[in-house]
Amino acid sequence: MPTIECPHCEFPVNPARSDTCPKCGESVRGSVSRGLLEVDVAHGGENWEAAREKIKAAVSEAMLHGHSGVKIIHGYGATTGRSVLASLAVSLLRGFAQRYGGKMAPDRGNPGAHILWLN
Repeated sequence: MPTIECPHCEFPVNPARSDTCPKCGESVRGSVSRGLLEVDVAHGGENWEAAREKIKAAVSEAMLHGHSGVKIIHGYGATTGRSVLASLAVSLLRGFAQRYGGKMAPDRGNPGAHILWLN
């Protein structure tokens, strides 16, 4: 399971298990509500391994800093007719939604993107 670093003491914390750091007792979730954190994994030539790490880091950052969600631009295959990353990214986002109690939805304005809404 992915972990994030406590913003106070940098101890690794699994936010699926606790909203507070087991070491210092401080909240690991952002207290300021911010908009969506947007990450593009479709247009930089990333392979799946690099894209997955980018998505995992974005979800951790969004949770840590109080973003309302993460918008992942994964592409839809406009050039080739099929997206290599889309199905894998959507599956990963579904897993995060289940793990963290969030919701996942397609971006209505971009067929090559999905949004993970965090609570």
